[in-house]
Amino acid sequence: MTNLLFPTDFSTNATHALNWARLFARKTGATITLLHVYQPILPDTTLPTIGDPGLGVTASLEVERIGQERLEQVATSLQHEGLSVQTDWRIGSVEDEILDVARLLPADLIVMGRSDLSTFFDRLAGSAVTDVADGSPCPVLIVPTPAEGEPMKPAQIRTVAYAMQSRTTRDDVMTQTDSIVDAFDAHRIYLTEDQLERPAADMIVLELYPQGGFLDSLLHPNRAAALIEKSDVPVLVYHQPK
Repeated sequence: MTNLLFPTDFSTNATHALNWARLFARKTGATITLLHVYQPILPDTTLPTIGDPGLGVTASLEVERIGQERLEQVATSLQHEGLSVQTDWRIGSVEDEILDVARLLPADLIVMGRSDLSTFFDRLAGSAVTDVADGSPCPVLIVPTPAEGEPMKPAQIRTVAYAMQSRTTRDDVMTQTDSIVDAFDAHRIYLTEDQLERPAADMIVLELYPQGGFLDSLLHPNRAAALIEKSDVPVLVYHQPK
């Protein structure tokens, strides 16, 4: 592994996921690219303006400046830990910019935090995570954030669980987990669909297969893919191109 992409919005979700980015970077020697995407809120020009219209522009520039400073602070902290780090700042659609950077690097792994999708804004963030997992040119590690009041689990890989599906082959499993098992001296287990609820593992690996359409998703719901939004342990997603 050479390039690890870590998109951050500086939230609790990102803080927990950063521990997993550290873990993989230390084990593989990969360079972490810290990415922050600023998605400006466009003003509604049909509404009357009250006061100085330039105030909104000034506030937007201040948010950008603060975000850039925080990005550099995180980078400096990781560099002091001995990790190789670079930064990237983008303005635009979060998922589009993440995928663009992933292709340009090119990234070997994207690490992203995921909330419990309990609020409107959490659901927006969750949508970005699933969109990235669906369109990524490389594997995506999706790290859940502990529920409020629950302790943060350590970033460690002792047991890797592979979520078996009807189309999964032995070659898929070996290709997607051998390097992890070897690097972390981990134990590998296999999960059938009825074992997905609470697996005794530190990380789940699965391949995301494209659905044939709305009818296919109704007749053949993918319980493994649903782990992206509900698993309480990190999920490493391999995306099969459509």
